[in-house]
Amino acid sequence: NPNPVVVAAAPIQREATTTTTTAPLPSFHLAHIIQTQQQSPPTALTMRSPSSTPQHHRLRSSPRKSPITTPTTTKQIKTATIIKSLFLSILILLVYFLLRINLQLIQRLGENNNQYENVATIRAKAVGRNNDNNKLLRGVNSIEGSQSTTTMTSIEENDNTKEQELLQNRLVTLRNEVTTMQKKVDDMKTKMEHVRNIQRSSGASAVLGSGTGSGVQSSIKTTNNKQELNRHTCTPNQQTLQSARLQKRFSEWWSHSACPDQVWMDHIDTLFHDATNSIATSSSQKQPQQQQPYLVLDIGCNKGYTSADFLDALSPGTNMNPHTLVTAIRAIAKEDNTKFDRDGGVCNDSKKALNEDRATVRDVEVHCFEPSPATFDMLQRAHGKLMPQDNNGDGDGGGAKWIIHNKGMHNKNGEMAWHSACAHAVGDELCTIVDEGTSDAITVPVVTVDTFLEETYPASKPSELPLVHMLKIDAEGLDPAVLQGAMKVLTENRAIMVMFEFNPGLSEKGDHPHGMWGKRGNPRVTLLDVTEWLDSLGYDCYLDTHLPDGNEKKKGVTEAPGLYRITGDCMTKEPNVRGWANVVCASRKYGNV
Repeated sequence: NPNPVVVAAAPIQREATTTTTTAPLPSFHLAHIIQTQQQSPPTALTMRSPSSTPQHHRLRSSPRKSPITTPTTTKQIKTATIIKSLFLSILILLVYFLLRINLQLIQRLGENNNQYENVATIRAKAVGRNNDNNKLLRGVNSIEGSQSTTTMTSIEENDNTKEQELLQNRLVTLRNEVTTMQKKVDDMKTKMEHVRNIQRSSGASAVLGSGTGSGVQSSIKTTNNKQELNRHTCTPNQQTLQSARLQKRFSEWWSHSACPDQVWMDHIDTLFHDATNSIATSSSQKQPQQQQPYLVLDIGCNKGYTSADFLDALSPGTNMNPHTLVTAIRAIAKEDNTKFDRDGGVCNDSKKALNEDRATVRDVEVHCFEPSPATFDMLQRAHGKLMPQDNNGDGDGGGAKWIIHNKGMHNKNGEMAWHSACAHAVGDELCTIVDEGTSDAITVPVVTVDTFLEETYPASKPSELPLVHMLKIDAEGLDPAVLQGAMKVLTENRAIMVMFEFNPGLSEKGDHPHGMWGKRGNPRVTLLDVTEWLDSLGYDCYLDTHLPDGNEKKKGVTEAPGLYRITGDCMTKEPNVRGWANVVCASRKYGNV
C-alpha cells in the first residue's frame, strides 16, 4: 500500500532541513520499511539515492529534552551559596578592621594635638607670668624712682657716666684685639702658603731630583747680560684675575686646553736664531763658532705630526709638513689594505696652516722617539716617501733631517716592559710602560735624554752638551720621568724651550690606568710639583690653550689669552684640566724667547 510511504515522504524532507540530531533507529523499523518497499510500486521515496539514507536516521531522532533538576545540581547550588556567604562575611570583617584602625589613628592624632596644645598653653602661661613679673618690676622701679631724692638722682647719673666710660674703653680694647687677631691670621695664612710651597718643592725634588749649576743662579738674579730675564712674580691681584678667567674659560669650552693654538710657534725660527746667537756672542772664544743645526727632540713621536710641524716651521723648503705627512700615511694604509685610527692626528693636525715661506731650507735635526715597533715601521715607510735623500739622518750635506728611533725615553737606561699594543697597533695610546712580568708584554730599550745627547753629539769638552732648541715630551703620563732623565740639560739651561703633556685622567682609567699624573699616579706627581722644580732651574712655564674662535665669539665669549702663566706664584692651585693640556716653558737665560 503506497499511501503510508507517500504520507511519510513529506515529513522526511521537512525534518532534513530542520533536524541536526542523528540518533540511530531501532532495527525493527528498518525491516518494516524494506518490506513495504518490496510490496509497493516505485514511488518518489524509492527513487532516492543511497546517500539519502541518513535522512531516515534524522527522521527518528529523539527530540531534545528539557533539563531535569537532579539532586547533584541542587547540592552544587547550595555549596556556591555557602561560599558566597563566607566571602561576604570575610569582606565585612576586613572593612570592620580597617575602620577600627582608622579610628585608632584619628584618636592618636587627636591626643598629639592635645599635647601640642598643652605645650603651647604652658608656654603662653609662662610668657604671661614673665610679663606680669616685668610689670611688677616696672611698678617697683617707678615707686622707687618717685621716692628717690635729687641727691640720689645725681649719684646715679654719675654712676651711669662712669659705666659708659668703662664700656667705651672696653669696646676700644676689643677692637684692638680683633685687629691684632686679624693680623695674626693673615700672617698665619702667609706662613702656611710658604710651607705648602716648600712641601711642593721638596715633593718635586724627591721625585725629579735637584740640580746645582751656574744656570740656576744666573737665571734668577740680575746680570750684565741684558738678554737674560729676572724671575717674574705675579701679584695677588694678577693671580686672582688670571685664575678667574681660566676657570671661566673651562666653563666656556671644557676641552680648550686639549688642542692648543700654539701661538708661540709664530716666527719660532727667528726666536731660535737669536737665542743661538746670544750663546755665541757671550762665549769667551774670539773665533765665532759654527752654528749648530736647530735641534728638536720629539719624544713620544706617535704619527709624527709634531716632527712635521717643526720641520715646516724651521725648514719649509724640505716639503715635510703635516699635509704631506697625512698623504704618505694614508698611502701606506692603502698599501696594507687597512686604515689607521685618527690618521690625521687627534687635533686635526694635518689641517694646520703651513708656513708661507715654501722655499727656505735650514739645517734642522728632528729626532723622533717612538717605542712602538708597529708605529716605528709606519714612520720609516713615511720617511722613505717624503725624505728619501735623507736616508733617516745619514745623508750627506746640510738641510733638514728626520731621524727616527725605535726606543723610549725614561729616567734610566736599559730595557723595560711595554704594553702588547705597541707590537701591532699604529698610534695606539695604550703603548706605555707596564709592570715587569705582565703577560704578552714586549721589551723595548729606554734611554735618558742626557745619555742620548752625550752619545749622539760628543763635544770637545766632556761636560758640554749640545743646545736643544725644543725638548718636546708626550710620554703617556710618564713625562715627569723623562724630565728627570734630562736633569743635566735642564740644570745647565741647555734646552731653550720645553713642552710636555699634562694628562691627569690617564691614571683614572678603569681598564688600563697608567702614568704619574692624577690621583692614582705611580708615583704621584702634580703639575705644580714639576713647574716649581723647573722654575727653580730658571724656566718660566705656561698653560697652552685654545683661543676663542669665531663661533665662540658669536655666542658672546670674550677675548682670552693663549697662554696662562704658571710659575712665579701666578698659579697656586692645580688647574682643573678636563682631558689633557700642554705646558710650554722657556728658559729665562734666553730673554728674547
